[in-house]
Amino acid sequence: MKLADNIYTDIEKNKQFEKKLDMITKKKYSVPFYVVTLPVFSYGLLEIYEFHELLQDYYSSMDDRIEIVGVSDTRDGAKKLVMDILEDHLDQEGVLQWP
Repeated sequence: MKLADNIYTDIEKNKQFEKKLDMITKKKYSVPFYVVTLPVFSYGLLEIYEFHELLQDYYSSMDDRIEIVGVSDTRDGAKKLVMDILEDHLDQEGVLQWP
């Protein structure tokens, strides 16, 4: 599991946010939160997971393919992050297409 260089979040960047990033890098889970990832499978643009889902055995074999680009406390917040990421990408690239 990788963290993108620029993480989108709706969480104030303080100890709470740093704790979530630490949980991601250490693959530990204690409080529920959501992550936005680049597509793990060959379809779609972005995906939303509750973080604990990515700790299941099914995803551990795909660990090197999982890149987290957003973190939110709520699913609705994660949906908003997806919209923000897509809008920023569209503004920069002019198209909604990942490399």
